[in-house]
Amino acid sequence: MQTIVAVRIDERLIHGQVATMWAGAWRCTRIIVIDDKSASDDVLKAVLKISCPNGIRLSVLTVDKAATNLKNNKYDTDRITIVCKNPRVLWELHEKGFDVENITVGNMSKASDKIAVCKSVAVLPEDAEAFHKLDELGVKLEYQLVPSEAATDFMPMLNAALK
Repeated sequence: MQTIVAVRIDERLIHGQVATMWAGAWRCTRIIVIDDKSASDDVLKAVLKISCPNGIRLSVLTVDKAATNLKNNKYDTDRITIVCKNPRVLWELHEKGFDVENITVGNMSKASDKIAVCKSVAVLPEDAEAFHKLDELGVKLEYQLVPSEAATDFMPMLNAALK
């Protein structure tokens, strides 16, 4: 049976930290990137494949395809890490019938239309809404930039930023 070892929100998807630090900490055998844009763009898929650590399989999927594959245990013997750009993707996954239990929030960069939560996380109103919905489902949400730092409960940070 497939095992979800980590779910990470990081708008950079696969990059240096994921490839060098997180993949080892997770001991995963497959990274599933859930991003509709990347899944439909051969250039973006090629960049993600180059960024994926050696020995780890990669799937770049739309939300629909990811939900179907995960619900059907397609990755039967894999230790899976899911990476996506924002919490809305994980809420969509829930609406399509696949739930996660724990989410690590990483990098969501700042922009003029976003609310800063901490040094590396800023959210749009729809991101905040998705985080709250996931929290209401009982999903554990933690902020952790790198594996060597302690994880912090994300919801108090988000709620303080929204006040």
